[in-house]
Amino acid sequence: MKECTQSSSGGAKLTEEQEFLLRSLDDLEKEHSNGDLDDNEYETLRNDYTHRLATLTRSLAGFETPSPSQNSRRYLWWIGVIAVVGIAAGYAVAQSSGLRAPGEPLSGEIDRSPRNRLASAQSLFFANDLEGARGVIEEVLRDAPEMTEALVLSAQIHERMTNPLAAIRQLDQVLESEPKNIDALTLRGWILVRIDEPDVQIEGIRSLDEAISLQPVGFDPYVFRGFVARELENDFILAIEMYEMALDRDPPDAMRAELTRIIEEMSSELQPTAE
Repeated sequence: MKECTQSSSGGAKLTEEQEFLLRSLDDLEKEHSNGDLDDNEYETLRNDYTHRLATLTRSLAGFETPSPSQNSRRYLWWIGVIAVVGIAAGYAVAQSSGLRAPGEPLSGEIDRSPRNRLASAQSLFFANDLEGARGVIEEVLRDAPEMTEALVLSAQIHERMTNPLAAIRQLDQVLESEPKNIDALTLRGWILVRIDEPDVQIEGIRSLDEAISLQPVGFDPYVFRGFVARELENDFILAIEMYEMALDRDPPDAMRAELTRIIEEMSSELQPTAE
């Protein structure tokens, strides 16, 4: 009985620390967006928080098996564990729609066209003003309900606000008219594989594989598929292949360094041990 009590206490302590790290990651994004942290400070702190969060997640897995009521929390764990992968999700819409990425200036006249308001929504999204971005994108969709880029960005906002079902509905709407939309397939797959249900995860892998089959020029589908191969399928060979393909597509420096480190780690584990 004493051992059980100690285990429960230890699990609660780890959970508290995990929630603290998740909040810290959110605060870190805001401080970086506000200019309170330079790029080097931001990358150093984020990598530290991510590493600690990944360690905690593995430790918590030893304390208890999550019940269905914990699915939403498990979904949040994945967001924290792969913070560096979030770079890919942040750039996916910008790459496909031709909108600006963070730091790029506005050009031309300011107007109220759906395209211009979409750019404004993305700017707010990159600044982590999710409520502001959602308000603008809802205006865009009222005027242009079938606008593919707006639906995908709206789905990204829902995903970041941990409302995966709303995101999936919008992505499915895109895929009804554009079944080979790489961004919609990628984000759909990435959401589904993080839901702690085997059948749902299989469907998510199918979406990611379909995106990969279209030979996307962006790095994000390969990063996501590699992460799933490593963490869900324990397939290091496939994970290495996907990460190497991502590296061929010029990811941000922080991601390049992290992917290179993980590839080296997996390659080392695949090496036969000397008898």
